[in-house]
Amino acid sequence: MRKLTVRLLRHTQRRQLDEFLRIYQRSFNPDERVSPQVLRRVIVPSPARVNPVHLFSAYRGDRMVGGACTLVLPAFSSVFGSYIFVDPEFRGHGLGIQILRQVLRLERRGPQGWNWRFYAEVTAASGNHWHQALVHAGFRFYSKLWPLVSYHDPGKVVAGRLGYFPYRREPPRRFSQPAFLTYIHALFYGPDSTHRHLLPRLKDFVVLDA
Repeated sequence: MRKLTVRLLRHTQRRQLDEFLRIYQRSFNPDERVSPQVLRRVIVPSPARVNPVHLFSAYRGDRMVGGACTLVLPAFSSVFGSYIFVDPEFRGHGLGIQILRQVLRLERRGPQGWNWRFYAEVTAASGNHWHQALVHAGFRFYSKLWPLVSYHDPGKVVAGRLGYFPYRREPPRRFSQPAFLTYIHALFYGPDSTHRHLLPRLKDFVVLDA
């Protein structure tokens, strides 16, 4: 089997970006899938964008077989792994966890220095095997359900689990878990959804050690 390699995808690599988005759309259901047009827009570098978005393409030989999308949050010394996926044609060979491990390594250091945590979400659509694979890789999950909101139907809540991979033990100075989670949820799903669905549950996630 050819070695898997993961590379940072640039917005100028149009052919590779088209292929990345084609695989991405096949890998997630509409509730969990943000518009490809949004991803095209947010990976273009801009001085006004304080949280860079990284798209990683994964190759086995010359064939793109999957990828990942992360959001870097320098103010919190953290990274949010929004999507990690494998082309359905190549699933069942452990490529997802290989992609994850390489992305964890690539995102270990951020613009402010060494990152503290790499966060990720799982849903029922992810399958229990993916949840267990993340646990085996070193992720720790909060016990309470994490309220994702459907991108297809904003009134629908998708039950998920929130977890993190600890790059280091001590949090950054002045880090606030409630502030971070409120910020990231509002960024993804909008302040109204955060007010309705996360804030009533926020007490379940305020302890730093899950």
